[in-house]
Formats: sequence, structure tokens, C-alpha cells
Amino acid sequence: MGFGGLALFMTAMWTMILAVSAFLVIIIAPMDHYFGQAGRLAVSALQASIAIIAVIGLIFGLSRMKRIYVEKKLRS
Repeated sequence: MGFGGLALFMTAMWTMILAVSAFLVIIIAPMDHYFGQAGRLAVSALQASIAIIAVIGLIFGLSRMKRIYVEKKLRS
């Protein structure tokens, strides 16, 4: 596995980080344009809660990937 496995692991982690970042910038940030009539405070609260959930999901996903990678490296 060696260096190729580490490179693949790092690529997968960065892909996850960039995917969540793109989701937050492209989907969540312009929500105020779509829900402008609902009130700025309500839209901001919705944006913040979705962003927090996305970041927590990213943290759990990265942690799980790390655990799988480390277990695989320890077995070999």
C-alpha cells in the first residue's frame, strides 16, 4: 500500500472538505435570495443550523475515514 495509500487517503479527505465547502458557498450562502420574504433572522438561523450540521457531519466523516485508514495500516 505504502505511499499510494496515503496519497489516496489525503485526496479523499481533501475532496470531502472541498465538497462541504462548495455546498456551503453555493447552496447555503444564497438562501437569503430565495427565502428573503421569511425574514432575515429566520433565514440566518436556518443557514447557521445547516452549516453547523454540515460541519459536524464533515468532522464525523473525516474521523471515520481516519479510523479506517489507521486500522488498515495497523493490520498490514
